[in-house]
Amino acid sequence: MKLVIVESPAKARQIAGYLGEGWRVEACRGHVNDLPDDALGVDVDADFRPTYIVLPGKGNLVKRLLKAIREAEAIYVATDPDREGEAIAWHLLKLARIGKSQPVYRAAFHAITKTAVRDAIAHPRPLDLNLVEAQTARRIVDRLVGYLASPLAAKALVGRFSAGRVQSVCLRLVVEREREIANFTPQTYWTLALDLTVDGVPFTAKLHQVKGAEPSFSTREPLDKLAALLGGAQLWVERAGKTTRQRSPLPPFTTAALQQAAAKGLGLSPERTMILAQTLYEAGWITYHRTDGVAVAPEAQTAAREYIERAYGTDYLPSEAPIYTARSANAQEAHEAIRPTDVSRLSNDVRAEGDGAALYGLIWQRFLASQMAAAVYSVTGAQIYAGKQIGQPYPLEFRTQGRTLQFDGFLKVYEEPSDEDEDTPSESLLPDLHEGQMLTLVTPQIAEHETRAPARYTEAALIATLERNGVGRPSTYATMLKTVRERGYVRLQQKRLIPTDEGIRLCNFLTRHFNAVLAVDYTARLEAQLDAVAQGKITRLDVLREFWSAFQPQLTGAAAALPPATAPTPRPLLLHP
Repeated sequence: MKLVIVESPAKARQIAGYLGEGWRVEACRGHVNDLPDDALGVDVDADFRPTYIVLPGKGNLVKRLLKAIREAEAIYVATDPDREGEAIAWHLLKLARIGKSQPVYRAAFHAITKTAVRDAIAHPRPLDLNLVEAQTARRIVDRLVGYLASPLAAKALVGRFSAGRVQSVCLRLVVEREREIANFTPQTYWTLALDLTVDGVPFTAKLHQVKGAEPSFSTREPLDKLAALLGGAQLWVERAGKTTRQRSPLPPFTTAALQQAAAKGLGLSPERTMILAQTLYEAGWITYHRTDGVAVAPEAQTAAREYIERAYGTDYLPSEAPIYTARSANAQEAHEAIRPTDVSRLSNDVRAEGDGAALYGLIWQRFLASQMAAAVYSVTGAQIYAGKQIGQPYPLEFRTQGRTLQFDGFLKVYEEPSDEDEDTPSESLLPDLHEGQMLTLVTPQIAEHETRAPARYTEAALIATLERNGVGRPSTYATMLKTVRERGYVRLQQKRLIPTDEGIRLCNFLTRHFNAVLAVDYTARLEAQLDAVAQGKITRLDVLREFWSAFQPQLTGAAAALPPATAPTPRPLLLHP
């Protein structure tokens, strides 16, 4: 009997149906080994050697897995195709102490379909120890930050407080945005626009330049004078033009992009999105949902192009299949994007209720749109002058622009949802304007405005910021947001993230004593170093030594700053250089 080990029971049941007789499929239910809860579990003086234990409550499961491993004629470890999955595989095999005569394979697939699973089994690869090293480095850094900084925060702030390497950066962004809002002083400014007509067709032009410079008015009076001047002036089109612009589709979803779109379009929290995506993945409906890559398998592109031509016609099919490049920092380009495993299966085919089917529909739409032709717009613009007579303009320039959709292209299938405070381009039809055309002024529009403070983060906007700055991994965003909310550091009000008093106090403490390690740019740089470990370019020890050289002095300084009555018992092993 050949043995396949996966992570979840649902995945095990699905794969067992694909492999048939002669195969046994077991689920390890995630990590089986980890650092202990009641001790640091990292020997800093011994090159940061970790001590792993079998997780509480998993003893019987591990015994059953080890028995199955010993009885198997061949073992295929098919955990998820990422760092965590590779580490789970390594820990299982280490616990089993497999002899040299027993064949062991690593099978990795990005979709749970019969074709993908059987292909992965037929073409296994060795265990990638560089990925294991990168995961180990990440786990040790997280443990050192959480286990050593959290007690200091709790003692200094007198309460239950905890620090986390990425969680604290997430909190910091929310707190700093709140400070920006609190310190913001609104400024009043005024604008002038003209309601005009030509041949009875109305349109609007905005004041663009005064004496060759962009106008700025803090009071209304100058604009009242300009409006009075324009009341007796002639207005004409100085220049006009029309052009065609294309709008290309977005690439298929990465994890972060899916979480953002699901929050905006479906009102789903990142945590809920990941739970639903996990279910869709395990059911074989979508490819692996933890990814920051935008690549698409050639066979999936071919299937999409055939579907587009059949459903919408050749006009909606680009001449060549598009190739997308990830724009986020530290993206792992080799990973495939999130897409349907079979583009012919629509959302109403999904055996999932409510949100699950809706999320699948979103993934399907974004993927299909990514393979479609660009949308085409006709853009018309004009410069408008005013003066005593045509050809003798005042030093004023007005401009108007309109955009109309000529060909919907990918918009036939998908339009990216937006937040309430995001500006979406308006589509307005301008009359046919040409040089020298005389215009009629209907009325000048003088409007008062006030600059606005930056908006509080929505969950989608915060994820976009984390991704843009390379903080954490897409698979961790949902957990980060859940953690800071459940621990009472941040609350969600009208879909906006607001730091609590406890969150602000904790952020103040951490940025005062651990600013270098918990800075956004340092966290992003550490992610890049972990990627370098995964690629075999540097070692785990390189990363840990550099991290400790920055963290240890800050740890010592934070401990020394505590009042004597609350200072923790020193840890000589951990605090000496």
